[in-house]
Amino acid sequence: METSNWVLGDMAWVFIGGAVVFGLLMLNAYFQRIARIEDEQRIELLRLDRLKQERSAASQSRRPDDI
Repeated sequence: METSNWVLGDMAWVFIGGAVVFGLLMLNAYFQRIARIEDEQRIELLRLDRLKQERSAASQSRRPDDI
């Protein structure tokens, strides 16, 4: 009788440990997703800024046919 209580107790700790590990993996995936989205937004802003600068430079340049 005493051993069965220990086995059930050990199994409970295994399930609790597994749930904790699974929760930490899910939390890690969530933070990685947030970081990936922020990186994509930052890259898009840099691309738009560069495109705006190129358009501004193109509109200010004088070509021989504009003179």
